[in-house]
Amino acid sequence: MPLDTLYSDAALYDLVHLGPWKGEAEFYLRMAAEAAGGQAAGRVLELACGTGRLTLPLAERGLEMTGLDLSPAMLSRARAKAHQAGVEARFIQGDMRAFTLGERFDLIFIPINSICHLLTRADAEACLASVRAHLAPAGRFVIDVFSPSLAILTRENGRWFDLGTYEDEQGRPVRLSEQNRYERDTQLNHIVWRFEGEAGRPVERRLTMRQYFPQELDALLAYNGFVIAAKYGQYGGAPFHAESNQQLVVARLA
Repeated sequence: MPLDTLYSDAALYDLVHLGPWKGEAEFYLRMAAEAAGGQAAGRVLELACGTGRLTLPLAERGLEMTGLDLSPAMLSRARAKAHQAGVEARFIQGDMRAFTLGERFDLIFIPINSICHLLTRADAEACLASVRAHLAPAGRFVIDVFSPSLAILTRENGRWFDLGTYEDEQGRPVRLSEQNRYERDTQLNHIVWRFEGEAGRPVERRLTMRQYFPQELDALLAYNGFVIAAKYGQYGGAPFHAESNQQLVVARLA
């Protein structure tokens, strides 16, 4: 799994991904409480934790957080943010396809869309095997990923689409646009993000994302030793349905 250039640029990543989305932190707090039988949750492992976008707010809310990520740049920024905020959280560099931490966790989760960086079925199976080895017997495993959009995947190759305007660390506007090329045989979406600010030339960053369709994701979990306890279509807890843009899968060991 190559380290895409977007994830070697932690500042650009944070430009778009700052802070939990509405209801996201509360959702994981509920999942942690469920995993601990309604009591204060014990150990929580976040895979592909990035710059601590979720790790730090959840640690501030009382969870014992461990974040694992492949990118040294992302982890360096996460540790700096934790130090600045005075928040205790453990950050470990590692590959979510193959990690050995020597402990089990009440809750393990892969946050928003990060499973899409497992580009092959072998990658996904390896990750699930590592999760099984680290999940407590009564623990919960959560995957948060979009439900693939055929409208996006069938876009004209090479055409730029506007994703909105963000503010950089100096408060200056940065416009983000995207182009993509989807491969039907591999289910890989090859994406280019273009950042255009007031100063300097546009900056382009690439990433590749595997698409996980709903029935495919359910089957992956089933034949890799998990039982789906619930599947939601939003953080508030509404069930997943035909119009849901988001898949929030809550699984336990079979």
